[in-house]
Amino acid sequence: MIDFISASERLIEEFGTPCRVTLKVEAWDVKGVGVVLQIDQPNREAASFVWVPYPNDGETVPEIALEFPEEAGRHSGTYASSGLEKGKPALKIVIRTDRELNDTINYIRAMADRCPLPAVEAEKSVELPPILVDSITITTKTDSVPKQNRREAIPRAVQRDIWRRDEGKCVECSSKERLCFDHIIPFSRGGSNTSRNLQLLCERCNLSKGNRI
Repeated sequence: MIDFISASERLIEEFGTPCRVTLKVEAWDVKGVGVVLQIDQPNREAASFVWVPYPNDGETVPEIALEFPEEAGRHSGTYASSGLEKGKPALKIVIRTDRELNDTINYIRAMADRCPLPAVEAEKSVELPPILVDSITITTKTDSVPKQNRREAIPRAVQRDIWRRDEGKCVECSSKERLCFDHIIPFSRGGSNTSRNLQLLCERCNLSKGNRI
């Protein structure tokens, strides 16, 4: 697992000394793109959390990212960074392995250079549990899961529809804090960016769900 200390060392190696350091975050400005490494991790997730600006409609979103709508509150340490100001959507990339960290760095570089954004996929090495789709039980391994080539950003119009439909709160626990978009059928299992397949979950409920339906 990649802890925030290892992630910090790697980001410093790639992007130099942070432009802002607090008790909660370290932040970089990479050619005008704000990058924030979260240091405080109250949910004790065994991962590193890196925040970056939300991409444009149709651009690639990392498979390992949580997508925060512009209406939702999120980590306050992001607000001082370019593209992560209050009232703007954001990505929280949940990094657990060296390969995911390297792919995230490449994603940040492409974003800063205004190049096509590369796919960032989760490392998968375990068999998935059976899933129930339309009353049919399917048992599968990760290498046979139906998968799109790229996970794209949720269009802003769809985001607004989901926010209104779910009344700006988590559909599981009714929390209005740290809300993010959840794919009911995960992207890694063929889920889409349609309103029928999206719901609002708080960050805690989303992380606890993982790759399950």
